[in-house]
Amino acid sequence: MMARPTTIPYGAGRFLIGDGADPEVFVAPCGFTQANVTIDKSTNETAVPDCDDPDAPVWSETGVTTMSWSMQLQGVMAKESYALYEAAALSSKSVSVRHELKGAGTGTGTPDKRYQGKAHIKIQLQAQRGEKYQVTLDAQGDGELTSTNILIAP
Repeated sequence: MMARPTTIPYGAGRFLIGDGADPEVFVAPCGFTQANVTIDKSTNETAVPDCDDPDAPVWSETGVTTMSWSMQLQGVMAKESYALYEAAALSSKSVSVRHELKGAGTGTGTPDKRYQGKAHIKIQLQAQRGEKYQVTLDAQGDGELTSTNILIAP
């Protein structure tokens, strides 16, 4: 019989946008109901022959050529958070973003996980008659994404 895994609920995660100040202050916008963090790689393959048996099947070795990341959040458009999204989307510069997950880290003093990097923000608003406006926020990574085990203050 398989042991039950320890799962992490949606509410254990939060997305934050930095204000660019020094020291930088991060704000957690509200209204999101879906979150997605993607870490991607571009690869190439090289056929590596067997030197002792040139007629043997050749094994492929995979090398990583580039790495990229993105975050996507969707949910109801909270009026209180809209100015933050809009400022980031209208800027031609990347902004600091974080995605934190309570309970996803390792270690006794660092039980939580933080992904952080600079990203270009795009937003999309959508609505339908009789419903509330929805927002989709795309954060396209601009450089390295760091992964840190931390303790998130309550």
